[in-house]
Amino acid sequence: MSEPSATFPFFRSERVLVRALWAVALIPVAYILTHALLVSRNVAYWDELDTALLLLVRLDSDLSWSQLLANLFALGNEHRTFTSRLLFATSYWTTGTINFAVIGAIGNLFICALCGLLIYTAGTTVRRVRLGVLLAFLIFQLEHYENFQWAGSSIDHFQVVLLAGVSVIGLSRGTRGGFLTGMLFALLATFTLAHGLVAWAVGALMLGVERRWSRFNFWLLAGAATAAVFFFGFSFNPGHNISVLSGSGLKHVLHYWLSLLGAPLALGQDAAEPFLGIALLALLGRALSQGAFSRERIAVPLALWAIGALALVAIGRADVTQGHIYSRYYILGALAWALVLFLQFEERHDAAHPYRLLVRVLPVLGLFNILANSEFGHDARSWVICRDNATEYFQRFGRDGMGRFTLHPNPEYASRLLREVEQAGLYRMPRTCKQRWFPDAQVTTELSYYVDRINIDDQVMSMEGWVARPGSTSTPSQIHVILQSKQSHHIFTTIPQERADVGTAFPGEKWLHSGFRFQRRRWLLPAEDFQIGLLLYSAGRAEFVMTAHRLDLRGKGVGILANGSK
Repeated sequence: MSEPSATFPFFRSERVLVRALWAVALIPVAYILTHALLVSRNVAYWDELDTALLLLVRLDSDLSWSQLLANLFALGNEHRTFTSRLLFATSYWTTGTINFAVIGAIGNLFICALCGLLIYTAGTTVRRVRLGVLLAFLIFQLEHYENFQWAGSSIDHFQVVLLAGVSVIGLSRGTRGGFLTGMLFALLATFTLAHGLVAWAVGALMLGVERRWSRFNFWLLAGAATAAVFFFGFSFNPGHNISVLSGSGLKHVLHYWLSLLGAPLALGQDAAEPFLGIALLALLGRALSQGAFSRERIAVPLALWAIGALALVAIGRADVTQGHIYSRYYILGALAWALVLFLQFEERHDAAHPYRLLVRVLPVLGLFNILANSEFGHDARSWVICRDNATEYFQRFGRDGMGRFTLHPNPEYASRLLREVEQAGLYRMPRTCKQRWFPDAQVTTELSYYVDRINIDDQVMSMEGWVARPGSTSTPSQIHVILQSKQSHHIFTTIPQERADVGTAFPGEKWLHSGFRFQRRRWLLPAEDFQIGLLLYSAGRAEFVMTAHRLDLRGKGVGILANGSK
């Protein structure tokens, strides 16, 4: 208990110092998770159309058991993403749909769970604090923006790290239950992403070093069987050029691997990445030469797994990415750095002042975290802008590829698939105008209104106009559209529009915000003949009027204004 008074006199006890360090460590965690929550949307984007939505379409076609397993274990871009597909299938079986905001939250919880497990199994309070601070500042920052912001990335790239981590933790227990746990999670990691295969090599190394030969042999047998299943019918994506077998190709892969290792600390400086990768390997090599493998039965094997996983990534992606390091890969290097730095802290700790080095390094960690957020903040915002822009144009036109950015590299395919899943009720992209219910709405004759136009095409129907109550100030978001047919009744929100022309025409009224635009993807509405109504909701009161305008969605569809024009 001497450290707080001797080194940090402003802390009354070691317990207060520990709490302060935990509070500081939670800052980057809270910031990133809040950021991820704020940008999260239930949007199917790029890979999610091919992995999740296409799977839902197939599940909805009443697959046999053999067909179901074939779809769950299907090969895609050199991976067999069984675990994420099983999660998508479970969502379909329990809810009939899928929510990518929820899937993204689950993905982010995977990395939180791994950090929690590593901290819990670190041992003493001092070791837990050291490891927790390192994990917080190295992992919870915007270098990992793809994983934190995108369910399509986090659900695999965060998940495989957790599964490999649990496998290592299980084997480190040295018990029969731990061994079986390690084997199960190595199996799951393999069928999450291809670099999960490295868990078998690391596990064999752990068992061999500890001379647990009977379990070592069984582990090798299970690993070989798993690899055989993984590679059964294996083929490379024809668009992925892999040239590791040539001399120049091997050099390129080696450079890319070192860059992947060093990238988490390089802060976007490409030239520094391979040198930092070499530094990481040197630090780990030095720790191993001093017996770290026997002392650190979790940190060292997991660091080796992350480094080996990046080697596999480098082999498979060095040519495909043309040397570019995607954000989704940073998690492996960042985890390796956190664990290797933890080894350095443990080697250099002062028993009399166990927190002194950590506190002295804390400003550097904080500065790194801030610089990483600054350096990668633009990329993170750009990613969100691209997704939201593509989504907005899909909402507006009912098809992909109408704006600068797209939901999928093949917009025609995306448009067709999204229409199919929405018509089947399996999933719905965000809607501009959402359905609402007003059971206590009262009919009125006191509303002033005008419908300017009704437009219908194969994809979208839209309507524009204005509505207001005389003597009342119009406010945005109070206007709703009613569609009433003999078969159904629907009420929808509208998009507020300013109407300066209405304000000029009625100078005694405050009707600038009386305009509205209603828009809906046509296949989300039943093919019926609707009478159009307009509803105002203000101060807890809903009033509506049914107009003489009609929307006939039967056949080709037509909008009929009150004067008979179409």
